Amino acid sequence: MPHNNGPVVVVEDVKKHFKQRGSSFFGRAKKAGAIKSVDGVSFTLGQGEVLGVIGESGCGKSTLGKLLVQLESPTSGEIDILGESSRGMLKRSPLAFRRQAQIIFQNPFDTFDPRHTIARILTDTLRLHGVGGSHEERLTLCGQRMEEAGLAPARDYLYRFPHELSGGQLQRISILRSMLLDPLFLVADEPISMLDVSIRADIINMLSELCRSRNTAMVFISHDITTTRYISDRVAVMYLGRFVEIGPTDEVLHRPQHPYTRALISNSAPLDAGGEQEIIRIDGEPPTPVNTGPGCYFYDRCYQRREECRLHYPAFRTVSPGHQVACPYSSGDSESVSVGSAGG
Repeated sequence: MPHNNGPVVVVEDVKKHFKQRGSSFFGRAKKAGAIKSVDGVSFTLGQGEVLGVIGESGCGKSTLGKLLVQLESPTSGEIDILGESSRGMLKRSPLAFRRQAQIIFQNPFDTFDPRHTIARILTDTLRLHGVGGSHEERLTLCGQRMEEAGLAPARDYLYRFPHELSGGQLQRISILRSMLLDPLFLVADEPISMLDVSIRADIINMLSELCRSRNTAMVFISHDITTTRYISDRVAVMYLGRFVEIGPTDEVLHRPQHPYTRALISNSAPLDAGGEQEIIRIDGEPPTPVNTGPGCYFYDRCYQRREECRLHYPAFRTVSPGHQVACPYSSGDSESVSVGSAGG
């Protein structure tokens, strides 16, 4: 994907901590704590670049997506779009910010007002942002975009209500609405996980083509490693609110460095036909994100942990150009690993 050298999005040490209420049990008070949903995430994103974010359910992926488009306010840290604070942009002009940053949600059936036709849903977006000189002009533009996206003829869909369309058709409409304003930046949060397997590839191809043709930067959140590999330029692996590894897609997925990344990939189906891989077992569930200790969050489940890991959270180190890992004991000479679709 072509993109320029300047970053569109710069995320610096972003955190989102939710307050946990104190409680009592048989008269014994339990102190309140902080749920660290996102706990210090940093990255940059260039124009037209796609960053895939993968990890187990509950690791903070969706919360991160909401932070990036200001549906949640960060506890601390900065998110800049073209060098300007996203919080400042939203405060100064919510419409201008929403035109630059959009999000696609997981469930297309919860995305739209069921009382409105597809025509109204799409044209209202354009009218709100002052696009088009008349309703007819806006309707024509929406029809053109729909037919380009495979919803042809558009007149067969424009005057239907959301419940009259399939999940795949609705997700196409959701993607179209997000891209109508040609945003600089898009978050796609598990956009195909609720769709039939038979149509997932078509939806991903549509999303990829729209971002490529409009040079829109995107964060693609998913638990499906195969899909993430197909659409992403870079991949970040998230565990308990933090990135533990980030780098070029094939570099991370074929030469994983962090023990968690290796385990995640080894427990997925091989990408290459006939490929074999050794499964790495990790015991237990991820620890609670409340009042985390000073050491590595993966310590209790790690198959190569050392005492130092329990005492200090590891800093990122570079293992190859653009490839960073938060583990001091990973090997830059790890063998290639086949990847596929991982649950989570």
